[in-house]
Amino acid sequence: MNKLIYFDNAATTVGKPECVSRAVITALERYANPGRSGHLLSSLAAGEVYTAREIVCRLFGYDKPENVVFTQNATHALNLAIKGYATDGCHILISNLEHNSVIRPVHALANNKHTGITYDVFDATGDESEIIFDFTSKIKPQTTIVVVTLASNVCGRILPISKLASLCHKKGIILICDASQGAGCVPINVKALGIDVLCFAGHKGLYGPQGTGGILFCCNKYPSTIIEGGNGTNSRDKEMSGELPEKLEAGTLNTPGICGLSAGINYITKIGINEVYQRGNYLIQNLREKLLNIPDITLYGMYKHQTPTLIFNKKGIMSEELTEILNKNAICVRGGLHCAPLAHTALKTGDNGAVRASLSFKNTISEIEKFCKVVSRI
Repeated sequence: MNKLIYFDNAATTVGKPECVSRAVITALERYANPGRSGHLLSSLAAGEVYTAREIVCRLFGYDKPENVVFTQNATHALNLAIKGYATDGCHILISNLEHNSVIRPVHALANNKHTGITYDVFDATGDESEIIFDFTSKIKPQTTIVVVTLASNVCGRILPISKLASLCHKKGIILICDASQGAGCVPINVKALGIDVLCFAGHKGLYGPQGTGGILFCCNKYPSTIIEGGNGTNSRDKEMSGELPEKLEAGTLNTPGICGLSAGINYITKIGINEVYQRGNYLIQNLREKLLNIPDITLYGMYKHQTPTLIFNKKGIMSEELTEILNKNAICVRGGLHCAPLAHTALKTGDNGAVRASLSFKNTISEIEKFCKVVSRI
């Protein structure tokens, strides 16, 4: 069998560094439940989890480790943030490039007629001035939450977060940013960008294990919890009381996963986020140019600023069928709607979506050339 070419990094990175595996195994072998007991093994675990919070803060340019809340994944983080901040009668604004992890919780809130919650969608596919204009036109007096992706999981488009954040702050609106695709792939400084709440996945660009993610709260207003349970504090209290992070971390934490995430962030930080971004940009531009030279190929949503992700179709063949053929040629990509139907509608890919190629800094020009040769033969 040919050597596998992995172009599905927007789903999860494969080939985690050895340091991540070692950190997970060490946690499984040595650490007890963090914050639940006073003995040595519990204290060691708690220390590792706190170190992980510090590492997350350094990565995103913040200085309050207690404001890092660990979750099962980015979907869990987004649900916690969106539903925790939502109040009866509020209006929520999202972009048309959002993942279902944003669309579905927002729709669920608005579909509950007892809450009076409404939402609108602004167009994030045009140039920057068009985005700002449509965004501004959709803000209402009752708008209290904006949820926007830092980078699209479909086409890689990087949105003008700082300008959107500035508009939100002028009106007292909370900006929740989904950094699932951006974390580890592009430089993120929450203070410089003006992000209030950053939700991230651990298993993509941060090279952590699957089943890891979190929220970094960068404002003074914290949401209500949507999950109650034990958190090691105030055990007599029937309500989830206390401060961050315990207030939002009900139940046993995924300590092995969190330790692996710490190692993954350290790994990517040593390489350098700017280096990772530049390398990814170089690779995706090379892939784009080669695909444009193949007959019957249509590319969608090509942008100057993007993560190393693009989507395309080939005339006369559905995306899932093309994906399956590529799979038989030892090439991993993903076809369909990528859990982001609004994005595909906006980009006009058609009912069957498109093929997504999402690269990492570890991919090579040789792999791109082999990929394009296979696509051209189909």
